[in-house]
Amino acid sequence: MDPLLSMSINESQIIQRSQNKDAPQLDAGATSLYVATHLMDSPSYYGLTVTSDVYGFSIQENERSGILVQINNFGYGTDPSQDGISLGWHVYPALYGDSKTHFFVSWTRDNYQKTGCYNLQCPGYVPEANVSIVPGVAIEEVSDPNGAKRAMIFKVFKVDNSGDWLVHIGLDSEPNLVGRFPKSLFTNLAEEGNNIRLGGFVITRETQLAPMGSGFLCNSTKAASFSNIQLINQNGQTSKVVQNQPTFASDNNTYSVSPISIEGKFTYGGPLLQ
Repeated sequence: MDPLLSMSINESQIIQRSQNKDAPQLDAGATSLYVATHLMDSPSYYGLTVTSDVYGFSIQENERSGILVQINNFGYGTDPSQDGISLGWHVYPALYGDSKTHFFVSWTRDNYQKTGCYNLQCPGYVPEANVSIVPGVAIEEVSDPNGAKRAMIFKVFKVDNSGDWLVHIGLDSEPNLVGRFPKSLFTNLAEEGNNIRLGGFVITRETQLAPMGSGFLCNSTKAASFSNIQLINQNGQTSKVVQNQPTFASDNNTYSVSPISIEGKFTYGGPLLQ
């Protein structure tokens, strides 16, 4: 079971930096998971569209850094099922054998206990025919914190006729259909989502913190961003996301996230100040 996926689906399980001053000194190779995200809860979510800067950096083989665009359904009442779909970009040397930035997807219907995987490692996500943006593909050109930005547009929504969740992606362009998560994969998410998570994550060695986003904290002018955040309703219509959504940061002094602005934008990242 992947530790990031199983913990990122439920913020109460996130590993946070220990505040215990008497804790033993960390092993130089030990890693911890940090997130800096916005959390949205509603009885019904049918999709969203959002734009993210894309970054790249060299990290160690046991480290990982990227973003999550995640739609979940945590069940209702005593229903224990936790369905989720995730897409984003990440740098993950242990998975790909390099420090390039890659587009990824994942899914589960039981909080990654027995179902789900990254990309095309198991049956689940279905790519469209003859598309260039497939799960695992490397994104060769990325943003420069001091210069030009590379934008990746994510659009995922549930369609009525099939019940599938369609995935549209654009790189510096309008998003096109690249694949789908079939309705048959899920239990509650087959009908709707009830939770959305947007933000950054990093699995890093504590002795030398890896970058999240652009590598700069959210209040820096060089910080990475999510922008043009819009929800998609059951009829395919878009609406602005409500401001003042809850945030969750494992350690806001190390990796931080800003509020969502009236324009539907927030910044995130770390650990650098300026």
